[in-house]
Parts: sequence; structure tokens; C-alpha cells
Amino acid sequence: MKIITFFNNKGGVGKTTTVVNLASYLKKQFNQEILLIDLDPQSNSTQLIVPEENWADFYSDEAFRPTIMSYFGDMDEGNIALENIDVPIKSYENKYKLDMIPGHPNLSIIDDKLSRSWNNMFAKEKGDLRIVNWLNQLRSMFNSYDYIFIDVGPSLGALNRSILLNSDYFLSPMGSDIFSVIGVENIGSWIERWRTDYNTALAAFNSGYGKESMLQFGEKYAINLNPQSTSSFIGYSVQQYSKRKFKGKVRPVQAYENIIAKMHNKIYESLGSLLPPSVNKEDMKIGDIPYVYSIVPLSQTSNCPIFELDYQSGLRGNQSSSVEEYTRYLDNIAKNLLKNLGDL
Repeated sequence: MKIITFFNNKGGVGKTTTVVNLASYLKKQFNQEILLIDLDPQSNSTQLIVPEENWADFYSDEAFRPTIMSYFGDMDEGNIALENIDVPIKSYENKYKLDMIPGHPNLSIIDDKLSRSWNNMFAKEKGDLRIVNWLNQLRSMFNSYDYIFIDVGPSLGALNRSILLNSDYFLSPMGSDIFSVIGVENIGSWIERWRTDYNTALAAFNSGYGKESMLQFGEKYAINLNPQSTSSFIGYSVQQYSKRKFKGKVRPVQAYENIIAKMHNKIYESLGSLLPPSVNKEDMKIGDIPYVYSIVPLSQTSNCPIFELDYQSGLRGNQSSSVEEYTRYLDNIAKNLLKNLGDL
């Protein structure tokens, strides 16, 4: 089982739309068993998959169904709440056919706890080392899936640090703008810094408790003892811009085209050192996402994957051609991702 986190340090790049549709497509077309975890405080993935009339089941004062927050009940003791380990949303309940752990706006509270635990970890506090590795505890519970896909917000805070350090891979959705490029420029250096700091803490634990003891502790509590083997960069996708028409013909916007032309090398400069050995520079880009914002609202209101929208969902006129175009592009991304992962 592999954990893949979808991350860019800039919002508005189509990340959530990409992760939920790609996960659904891989499930339906490639028979991949996928657990989707919404770890973005904005909970946009949850809103796409869960119909609005069911939100109160998770978020009202009378809520009776768990969210991601339910897993963090014993975090102060270094545990996730294993009694809540069952997946709250089952594939048969939604049109995406995905198992899902829904998000929650209060995830910022967890960010504060994780920040304290990261600092306490350097004082050889074993409970805090377990807290920093909370995602690995979830991994051990859900190893029957082929993949865990994680949607996170555009932040380099403590929550995302704990997620990225314990993800096998991360994928960066990009927009066709300079700010998307800036958003990934510092990711590589931050991950390298986190790895260095984490290794420093592990060395202190080994010195204080003994390496053999820490190996046993790591196995018992699902601790990442080799951060160099995680956080690999598996590729990026590019959200196309809205091209203008001039005298009935599509006309590229030169400013966007210039950015796109330079994007690949810029990303390689920033993240190339994090590529796994099996992925070369040419394979980093796994595909484009077409500009189909006229049908995205239909997907949102019908809680349906874009590639399955039809006239019952509200498609009109030539919008069906946009669905077909999106599906072709999504199929290409799915195949290239599986290829980079060594699973195709």
C-alpha cells in the first residue's frame, strides 16, 4: 500500500478536483482500492463527495458520524483513537465509489499539537515521536488498500510536515501561472530540512535508548525510522488556462505559454532531488487538466465525478464534449501516475 499526498504550497490550482476525480477514475477504470483522506481544513474534498443534506451528520451539534478529528482523540498520549478506525464513508454511499475519511475545519488545533510534539521530540520524548508519526499508525490499520490519497491545504505547517514526511510520495497539481511555480520552489528545501531535523531527533533517541531498543519501539508503534525512503516527488499535473478566441479561433495567451514552457525545468530544479530512481526528468509531468470550469459546478452540485456527468446531471449543449475531453486527459494522467509508481 502506498500513501500519495496531493500538495502545492499555493491554493487555487485545481488540487481537490484533481484528487477526487483521479481517485474515482482509478477505482472505477483500473480496479484500484483507494482510501481518500481529507486533511485540508477547508474540507473541499468532503464537500464534493458528501451531499449537502448529509453535512449535518458530520458537523452539527447533533453529529453522529465521525470525521478525521475523531481519530485524534488520544493524541496527547501519542495514540490515535483506534476505536474509531472504521472508515466513516463507504464507497457504496457516494457516486465517486470511494471510501473516505472526511475532513474538519478544526484541523488547525491538531497543527498546534503537532508543532509542540515536533519540538518535544528533540528532548527524546517517545510519546511525541509517536504523535509526529500518527499517519503511520493509520497506515498500519488500512494496509488492505492499494493507495491512500490525501488532500491537504497549501501550508508548510506542522500538520502537513507530519503528512509529507510519512507519505511515500507527493504529487503537485499546478496552475498555468507564475505563483504555482513559486509555490513549489521551496517545497524541496523544506522537506530536506525536515528530514535533517528528524534524523537529528532519531540520532538522539538512538543515543539515549539504544538503537536496538528504538528498532523495537519503531516496529511496535509504526515509527518512520528511515525518512529518506519517504516524501518522494512522483510528478505534477498542469491546470490549463482559459484560451481566448479571436475571429472564431483559439488564441494562446503568450504570457501563460511562456510560464508553461519554463515550468518543467523550474520544477526539476526545485524537486528533482526528491524523484525516486525509477522516475526521470521527462516523466515528471503526468499530464494536463483541461479548462472545463463550465462543468465543474455541475460536478459539485450533483456530487458526481466530472467524467460521469450526463444530461441527468444538468449537462447542456456542447458540455458533453467537455466531459469527453476531461476524461481523455484524466485517463492519460491515471496511466502516467501508475507508470511512475511502477504499477502499470
